[in-house]
Amino acid sequence: MSLDELRRHLSDQADEIDLATPAPLAQVQRRATQVRRRRVATGVVSAAACLAAVGAVLTGTPVLERSEPATTPVPPPARVTSPPSDRMPTAPVKPATNDYVINGVRYQAEVAGAELQVAKISDRPISFIWFPNDTKVDFRVFCTIPGNASASGLGAVVLRINGKVITTRACDNVSDPLPGERFGAVLHENLGLRAGRAAELTATVVDGNGRELKSPGLLLGAAVYTRAETRAIDPPYNYVELPVVAQFHGRTYRLHDAIASPTSGPRYASIEIQGPEFEPYLAVFGVNGSSQAHSLELAGTPGGRSYDFTPADGPASGLYLAPVPAQAAGPVIFRQTQRQVSGELFLALYIPME
Repeated sequence: MSLDELRRHLSDQADEIDLATPAPLAQVQRRATQVRRRRVATGVVSAAACLAAVGAVLTGTPVLERSEPATTPVPPPARVTSPPSDRMPTAPVKPATNDYVINGVRYQAEVAGAELQVAKISDRPISFIWFPNDTKVDFRVFCTIPGNASASGLGAVVLRINGKVITTRACDNVSDPLPGERFGAVLHENLGLRAGRAAELTATVVDGNGRELKSPGLLLGAAVYTRAETRAIDPPYNYVELPVVAQFHGRTYRLHDAIASPTSGPRYASIEIQGPEFEPYLAVFGVNGSSQAHSLELAGTPGGRSYDFTPADGPASGLYLAPVPAQAAGPVIFRQTQRQVSGELFLALYIPME
């Protein structure tokens, strides 16, 4: 439209205005106010968008292309939670070709002379077929319920071979990155194992009533190791055998002293060994051959330790390992408390190998 045409168009509109009719001032003012508000709101939104774009450039955060609220993704729970320092010496453990590793938890191919035959780690009940190449074996199970300080009283992992309970172990609240270091007592009973013949192994986490337990972040594992050299602990009936050499935090320890005693009698059973002077050691202890709930206490170590455990029906339920940092020499005492159980109480001390 040319300038002359625009002038004629405005003149024609002016001729159509009836000067006798009053102008709608209130309506005009309201529309002017609405226009100003829209301009202010548009300016604020534009400024916010500019700031978000600048922030994205500076921080690397992408700018959302829609007005929906952003949500922060929750990171998955870590499978391995480092336990608090126990002031025990450590040494690096080199990976081996035949190690079994899941989510940062590793069953070593060889631990203190014991060789791995088979292993499984899972967040649900484990079941697999195993073909023994040697029937002189050691079963090493673990269970972790992270973030629960009372994990040992909450659940336990039960290992079965062909449906028969072999061992039970209380759960921990932090993952052990090297569960193969936690060995089990050697059982002297016919498990029906034959070299080359298939056997079914199952591992399930249960509560105190024997019912399957489910918990967020739960992790369990089961492994079979060909036994290294072991030593029997008296008395000669229903006796316990323990490895001569053990590993903890990558360091090697040897069996220093051990004692066992039957729990039958009118009084609570109690056994004692003199601890080494100013060197770290491992205390390995428990009740062998008992399927009853038991309360135990370890004294003579920093702070002492107490254990309340309700096992599933089976032998060798309740084997514990307590690392003890260097301290003055003194007696290490292991005893029953609160209730008596049938079986055999045992205590062994492992000292570092030079």
